[in-house]
Amino acid sequence: RTGVDDDVAAIKANYATATIAGRRVYIGNVKILNEDGSTEIKGDAMLKSPPNKFDIFPSSSIVEASISDGESIVKLETFADRILQFKQETLYIINISQDIEFLEDVHKYKGVSHPSMVCKTDYGIVWANKNGCFYFDGKQVSDLLQKDGRPMIKQSTWESFIGTPLVGYLPKKKQIIVVAD
Repeated sequence: RTGVDDDVAAIKANYATATIAGRRVYIGNVKILNEDGSTEIKGDAMLKSPPNKFDIFPSSSIVEASISDGESIVKLETFADRILQFKQETLYIINISQDIEFLEDVHKYKGVSHPSMVCKTDYGIVWANKNGCFYFDGKQVSDLLQKDGRPMIKQSTWESFIGTPLVGYLPKKKQIIVVAD
């Protein structure tokens, strides 16, 4: 009835972040409560629900892009047929266009320390950290603080301004807003 085999262990999961993609829910930075009462914390793992079963997470549905890298998932966001998995220092782009998810790209130094540092727009995903302000359009990651490969703002100026930013989007004006903490 649920679409999950009887021999697959049922788990309850608490999670820090979630996103919906392809009629599934993906949750990240999970605390798994097993049937036997034990608890497992998997900060760098995602679980996915069966299609159209947004509150069921079988133990066999773990998606691990990078295992034991010392970073936990901070934010999950979806655009096109990709999941952007933001960890503290690293961005993982996971392709979900096929039956099996696969790691498509890794971007060091493009992670975030807080979910407020990421915002979805009509045209892609925007985020900011101490290293810059970035944009994913469904195909590639661009640095919004550079034009034609040249920095528009000095790195030292950006770092002294930014702290832990809040990133927002004004759809009527098609403007990205970055506010320092």
